[in-house]
Amino acid sequence: MRDKRAIILKNPRLQRIRNGLRDIILEAKYVKTMHILNQMKELKKARSIDDLSQREFKQYRTLQKQESKLSNIARRSICMCVVCGKGNRDMVYNKPYDAWYCTECYGMERSSAQKSGKARQRSPKSCEEEAVESHSKTFL
Repeated sequence: MRDKRAIILKNPRLQRIRNGLRDIILEAKYVKTMHILNQMKELKKARSIDDLSQREFKQYRTLQKQESKLSNIARRSICMCVVCGKGNRDMVYNKPYDAWYCTECYGMERSSAQKSGKARQRSPKSCEEEAVESHSKTFL
């Protein structure tokens, strides 16, 4: 059963369809982002943020949040690898990190996590070291 799945995944026609669907989704994201950025530009009208009224400023921040959320969703979607940004590769989902990785980046992250797991010492760790270790564990 696994061999059939591998053959299907390597089918060039299916890969083209997959990549085409990803491109369509990313193009829709781009159109929506451009619409939001145009709205932000219209609000500012060659003024600085400090010159906006309280209502305009609130509206501007809402648009910024929408654009940021849209970008974050796209970055973490199956449309592109969260590390390299490529979208024309097979993807692997990392549930604890809630992100998609291309198989190459996932393999590198997994290999790095395995190496660092072997090299870990029992000494106290900084917050940054703990964060890196926690991230690495999601690949094991």
